[in-house]
Amino acid sequence: MRQWWTSLVARAIALLVVGLAVTSVLVGSLFARLQANRFRSEVERRGTSMLQILDRHQDLRLALSLHDAEAARGVLGQVLASNSDIAYLGAVDGDGRLAAFISRGATERELSNHDLQQESSRSDDGTSRFTRRVSSGQDNGMGLPGEKAAALGTLLMGIRTDQVSAAVARQTFAMVASSGVVLVATFAAFFVILSRRLRRMVRFAEELAAGDLAAVLRDDGEDEVGRLARALLELRNNTRAVVAEMRDAAVALETTSEEVFDGATRQLEHSRAQAASAADTERTVDALRERFARAQSNAQAVLDVAASSATSSREGEESIAQAVRAVSDLGEQIDANTRTLQDLVERTRHVGRIIDAVRDLSAESKMLALNAAIVSSKSGTAGTGFTVIAHEVRALADRSQHSTAQVQEILAEIVRGIERATSVVEEGRRRAESGRAVAGHAGEAIRRLADAITRSSRAATEIASGTREQADGVNRISGAVQRIARSAEEGAAGIGRLEGASRSIREHSARMRALVQRYRIAVLGAVALAFLPATARADLILLTQRDVPQYAQVASAFQRAHPNVRTMEVESGAPAARDGDVVVAIGSKAFDLARTAPGTFTVVLAAVLNPEVSGHHAIGGVPMEARPADALAALKALAPSARRVLVLHPPGTPPVLAEAQAAAARHGLTLEARAMADLTGLDRTFPELAASVDAVWLLADARFARPDVAKYLIGACLERKIPLIGFLEGMAKVGAALAVAADFDAIGREAAKVAGEALARHGAVPLRFAPGKLYVNARTVEELNLTGKIPAGAEVIR
Repeated sequence: MRQWWTSLVARAIALLVVGLAVTSVLVGSLFARLQANRFRSEVERRGTSMLQILDRHQDLRLALSLHDAEAARGVLGQVLASNSDIAYLGAVDGDGRLAAFISRGATERELSNHDLQQESSRSDDGTSRFTRRVSSGQDNGMGLPGEKAAALGTLLMGIRTDQVSAAVARQTFAMVASSGVVLVATFAAFFVILSRRLRRMVRFAEELAAGDLAAVLRDDGEDEVGRLARALLELRNNTRAVVAEMRDAAVALETTSEEVFDGATRQLEHSRAQAASAADTERTVDALRERFARAQSNAQAVLDVAASSATSSREGEESIAQAVRAVSDLGEQIDANTRTLQDLVERTRHVGRIIDAVRDLSAESKMLALNAAIVSSKSGTAGTGFTVIAHEVRALADRSQHSTAQVQEILAEIVRGIERATSVVEEGRRRAESGRAVAGHAGEAIRRLADAITRSSRAATEIASGTREQADGVNRISGAVQRIARSAEEGAAGIGRLEGASRSIREHSARMRALVQRYRIAVLGAVALAFLPATARADLILLTQRDVPQYAQVASAFQRAHPNVRTMEVESGAPAARDGDVVVAIGSKAFDLARTAPGTFTVVLAAVLNPEVSGHHAIGGVPMEARPADALAALKALAPSARRVLVLHPPGTPPVLAEAQAAAARHGLTLEARAMADLTGLDRTFPELAASVDAVWLLADARFARPDVAKYLIGACLERKIPLIGFLEGMAKVGAALAVAADFDAIGREAAKVAGEALARHGAVPLRFAPGKLYVNARTVEELNLTGKIPAGAEVIR
């Protein structure tokens, strides 16, 4: 805690005391010197005057002329007795002898300080000494005409000045000291009062600096300190509203960032899984491509074998023909034929093995096509082309299996034919006679074998061609899968960056929420009465009518500042509020319901047109009328030369009228207010009212919004070349020079501030008008030749 001598009051009082002390010494000394000079002048004047009076005293003159000391002493004693500041009196006769001497403690030696030869006055040793010669004749106006003046004697007088000077000095310093004490006491009281007010403001500012936005400051003064207090309260209210909005925004941002982060995390996992699946598919397709390359190589080998078989079959056919022609030589050639048949059997078996390989390859191709179809279905839309290729590969594998089956059947027939040929040859050995018939059968068998081999060759050619097509398709599938894999990797990288950004947003929102939570704002949007019991704390109740869009807009703006307010609809009836609660009534119906409800709670109205604030409740709030200063400032900007404004308002004295008068004085305008109790005959009364004004201003009144009334007033003002100020946007659209309409969002925000102040002050606050929306008809402004500028922020209607 600071020492008391460091306070503003102690320093001010010390400075005042020092200043007064120095001033007292200087002024006291100067004043005492002036008083002393004045006193000496007064003493000299008085002494001279008293000697003149004694000079004219008949008894004293007679005593001096008769040398009557007793008579002279008597006269001097009377004068001494009647003047307490005279130290001594003496009289010397014409011969220079002492005629009389009387004093207060002085001795006759004092007479030696006088010059008896001439009249004089001088001061020394705290005594003023006066000498006057007394003569007869006309010198003193006492003699007869023509009588020669003669010296009767000399009067001597001494007046004590030291005691009187001391008394004057004491009085002077006493007066200065008492004045200083009174002045110090007065200024000390003033500084104490000022210091108390300033200390309250310092405590309030320190609480605000510590983050307590529920701090209370009570100072209703109208001086500069009071204005400072109101400015601090306005700063608190604005800061509290900003912090409340930041708190809501921080919570909303944190919630949204959490949702974005969770979604990004899940999407990242899905993208990574998709990328891994695409990579697996790419590896599978690469393996399939290698297998098709091998299959293509095997198919070429099958073609070579088929060609060789066709050649062999042709040779066999020629041999059979020769055997038919040379049946006689059959015996000699039987061994060669046997060898040839054995060789043909081996080749046929070799072709069978090749066909088996082709059948296995087709089965494997079919299985790979099935796997590719499964992978493409997992890849979604990106694998659609891959699915078509897999389907074609599977169909080609089915055709290959079917062809190999036919080839196998043909080979089986070839084997059976060879076996029969072998039997024939063997039988030929035994039966040479039947060689011709056997040769014929062998020739027929050889021809069938040639046909089978030819068909096998064509089938092998088709298999090889299909295999090449499958290889090309697999190559295209491989390229598509590679592109899918790269896209999946890029998508995963982008989602990874999105996840990082959402994580950063979440961290920043958490920091912002922690920062905002350092400030303590009022519960329910007002001051948190933490030291009161729960039953004594005031509640904030919102009474509204949400079926009216404008009232719903006001309520939404209010709830953004007070998210925890208890809300009621007018259909529910009067609010169940306790004494000390604050009921915010939005709209006329809600306001009438709250104003007539029992209890002593505070009513804060909002968006009520021309409200009646009487009743047993404390009432404050924000009417529907826009702030009057906005309309007058816009008029002054458009028409700088305007001076007199006709104001048409509803019957009675609406609250907005007093605010308008104050705003008009600030803008150098004079308002002529006219209450329009009856609009009948408006076309007759209005021309007279508007004859000598520079503008017409319509205060908010439902009657003025009637189409016929509004149309007449706008047309009459255009005819007289004077601007009309309306209160609806539609008035500006149909020809009014400007209009200031109610801004329901601003009304809601201002009502939130008023409600917070009502809770903080435990009572009502004055009516306060919210800023409105400004509309300017540029065409009307041009038609009226208004020389000003369109105000900033106005919506221009053309």
